[in-house]
Amino acid sequence: MGSWRYVKGAHYERELSKKLVEKGFRVVRSAGSGVDGVSPDLTVLSSVRKFALECKAWKNSVYIDKAKFVLMQEWEKDTGMPIYLAWKHYRDSWKFFPLSALKETEKNFVASEGDLAIGLSFDELVAHR
Repeated sequence: MGSWRYVKGAHYERELSKKLVEKGFRVVRSAGSGVDGVSPDLTVLSSVRKFALECKAWKNSVYIDKAKFVLMQEWEKDTGMPIYLAWKHYRDSWKFFPLSALKETEKNFVASEGDLAIGLSFDELVAHR
C-alpha cells in the first residue's frame, strides 16, 4: 500500500475514533491492522456494547478479499463482538455494514455505492447501545 493511502486511512480512522469517544465509547486502534490481516482497525467498547470496525475510505465499491473476510468472521466468533465495515464514502458521511450485508463475488466480499442506502449512519450505529 502506498504511504499516502496509509496516511489517508489513518486520518479517517482517527477521525472516526474521536467521534466515538465523544459519544462515550472507549476505542482501541490496532496499529498495522492491515498488515497482520487479523485485527480489525478499531475495537469499540462501552459498559453495555462492544463491536469492532474495519475502516475503508474509498470512492467506489469497497472490497474485502475472501481470506480476510473469513478471518473477520472467526474474530467475531472468538470474541463474541460483531465487526462492521465502516465506509467513508468520497465526500460523504460514514456508513456501517455488518459482515452479513456484504455481497460475495468470485474473489471478494463487496459493498457498492448502491448499498449505501442500507448502511447504518453513525447515529444509528451508536444508538444501538
